[in-house]
Amino acid sequence: MTTTPCELYIVEDSTPLLTSSASSYDSMIESLNDEMNTALDLEFIECSNDMVSAMMYDYESNYTIKQLKHIIGYYGIKSKTKKSDIVQDIILFETNPINTETVLRRKQLFCYIDVLKNDGYLKDYIII
Repeated sequence: MTTTPCELYIVEDSTPLLTSSASSYDSMIESLNDEMNTALDLEFIECSNDMVSAMMYDYESNYTIKQLKHIIGYYGIKSKTKKSDIVQDIILFETNPINTETVLRRKQLFCYIDVLKNDGYLKDYIII
């Protein structure tokens, strides 16, 4: 008994959807993986854009220019005068994967400063 390859076609463009050969299966799996990776990349980009928008809103609404200048001073970024330019520089620095450790360290240390500023005794010794 001989078997013939099984093929399915879409009527509009007559392209095979499924064949029984191993090479077709491999190409279909590869195509599916490519589509999934593309979808994941797009999802990451959308998430990234959402994250940047959230960071921008946070810095614009919750920080004064003086606080933002402390942040760029910690990062060693040249100070600018407009708040929007400072926020943009901070976001560019913080979203760069190379700077992850520096950003986490800055956030940790600035959190410590806030704790000290809220302490009844030590708040008199914090100048920032």
